[in-house]
Amino acid sequence: MASIPRAKRKNYAQNGKIVTVTSVMPERKKRRLEAKCKRKAALLSLLQSRQTEDIKNKKTEDDSVESNNNRNKNNVLVNCLPNFISNDKKDSVESNIEALAKMQQETLIHMKKRQGVPEFLIKFPALNISEKDHFAENEVSPPLFIADLQQLLLFAVIGPAASFKPRWCQLKNYSKISSTFLIVLKSVSLEDFKMYKECFPNLSKHFKQGVEMISPAQFGNTTEEEFFKVPVSVNQLWKLGVTKREGKQLLKQSLANNQRYKQNERHKESEADAFPRTFLLLNPLQMAEENYPLPVKTGNDCYKEYVFSQDIYEKVTDKSPLFGLDCEMCKTEDGKNSLTRVSIVNEKLETVYDTLVKPKLKIIDYLFRFSGITPKMMESATTTLQDVQQKIKSLLPKDAILCGQSLNFDLDSLQMFHPYVIDTSTIYNLSGFRNRKVGLKRLSFHFLGKEIQCGNKGHSSVEDASASIQLVLLKLNNSLEFGDLALYNGPIVAHDWKAPIQVNTDPSTKFFFSPGEKSIYRSFFDILTENKKKSFMIDRKDMRSFYKNDDDVAALPLKTAKSDGEAIATAQENLYNHDFTWLQLNAFHDITLHNSLDTHDIKDCLRKLDSQVGKLLDSMFSKMLVAVLLTGRQSEKYESENAMTLVKIT
Repeated sequence: MASIPRAKRKNYAQNGKIVTVTSVMPERKKRRLEAKCKRKAALLSLLQSRQTEDIKNKKTEDDSVESNNNRNKNNVLVNCLPNFISNDKKDSVESNIEALAKMQQETLIHMKKRQGVPEFLIKFPALNISEKDHFAENEVSPPLFIADLQQLLLFAVIGPAASFKPRWCQLKNYSKISSTFLIVLKSVSLEDFKMYKECFPNLSKHFKQGVEMISPAQFGNTTEEEFFKVPVSVNQLWKLGVTKREGKQLLKQSLANNQRYKQNERHKESEADAFPRTFLLLNPLQMAEENYPLPVKTGNDCYKEYVFSQDIYEKVTDKSPLFGLDCEMCKTEDGKNSLTRVSIVNEKLETVYDTLVKPKLKIIDYLFRFSGITPKMMESATTTLQDVQQKIKSLLPKDAILCGQSLNFDLDSLQMFHPYVIDTSTIYNLSGFRNRKVGLKRLSFHFLGKEIQCGNKGHSSVEDASASIQLVLLKLNNSLEFGDLALYNGPIVAHDWKAPIQVNTDPSTKFFFSPGEKSIYRSFFDILTENKKKSFMIDRKDMRSFYKNDDDVAALPLKTAKSDGEAIATAQENLYNHDFTWLQLNAFHDITLHNSLDTHDIKDCLRKLDSQVGKLLDSMFSKMLVAVLLTGRQSEKYESENAMTLVKIT
């Protein structure tokens, strides 16, 4: 490769400025420089486009940018920076160097401006409310709950002090958010928005995207009950006096104590558990976070083929039996992993069910390294998925607790719902971080002294199911903290909340979403007060019914409004005074209480609600995180009357 003459290189270094070196610059260096210019130009273009979105008169600017783009589609530099490069010099290296220097300066300016601007990004496939098609085909989003909205708003107000980070969205520069505001449209559903979209011009103007959320009415709960109860996390348990150092000592003690279990592997029925086994059950929020199949109705019908493991369940107790479950899968011609073997082991480590399963579609990859399944084994397989589902229904007791490693994958392959689950990947932890899981092979070696999943014969579902239930029994023989360096964040102490309002629901469904009698929950507003944040509630309903202690009632920041109009006026008067505001509008809920709903009355009510919300949104100041929640409702007319959440930063 040719080199630049020494004299010119010296002159470049002494002067400290850009000089013309076109005649002697190597071609390779030219290409690198041009590529660098394009990358900088693309970055600057992105920053400029984001900044223009915040300008009120963006329509005129967008039109001018679009006209420039149409004239210069094939030239990145001209498209992004028309003022930096002239047409007669756009191909010269000298022009590119000068443009690069100016772009660097402009990029720094734009980046400094963006540093003070909070951003909200949705991770999951979202509903595009500005177009006719509300949900793109073949885009499957995991079910979201009101608790997911709770986590977002709590994180927006108190940042890292929140129990959990939102799993469905990303909030950048959250510390720059000036205030957080939640507008609740009670009993308005996603189906209402789709059917009467012409009644929501203001919401369509202010919000571009939304997400479907499961209405609490599906499982006999209320929006208030689900939103105001915040689960306690591991970090908060540490703040209560349990340190990481103590956690490490607990882990060392756990590894030492398991010698007793190795000498007597079989669990004695007469030996009582060291603590109630129900403490190890995944709660509804944990099941949602771990992507367990849940019996909820969604717009994309992702669980339409799933069945319940029982027709009717009984309440789980400390005497409920344990069963280890593991499944093996092979890849079929549809590109998915299909069930090919299922094994179930009881507490005595006896195999109560083990069968090969013939998939509907042709197997294209047996995944022998993991499944241990061979073509010869499958030649005699005649059992179908439906046969397995019926067998499990007849085999398991109505209060059975299933144990396994990451059982969400096994239940997905079985296409079954089950409410009582102990997941060994969550009750054991060797890293100290809850989101870092340890494989079953390593857990079995450390705590059981057994090597599994070895050799070249693939995995054995019977062996894995047996290892899983032995790990659960081992923990029950010791303590809640045994083998968990991060410590356990499940239900330990009794909560002080009243029972949820009783709603007629599917008797099979209610057992999936019951928080239990000994769950750790804290009040949403107590957490804000603890972090020195001001909160405010505006509602027609007296929320004091959600508190049992007199101190909580006295501290509740509630303003009761007689009508939605009065509630909106109160909200406008208090926009600048609080870190978090809850505003619930009840007019639509009132008309849904009538047996016969007139379409004309429904539209008039929705238009009025939208107009009131629009006036409030127009009066909000900059850098506010605003969320509008359509709570959904129970309805016999449609299969799903789910909720919808709209979020933006003003």
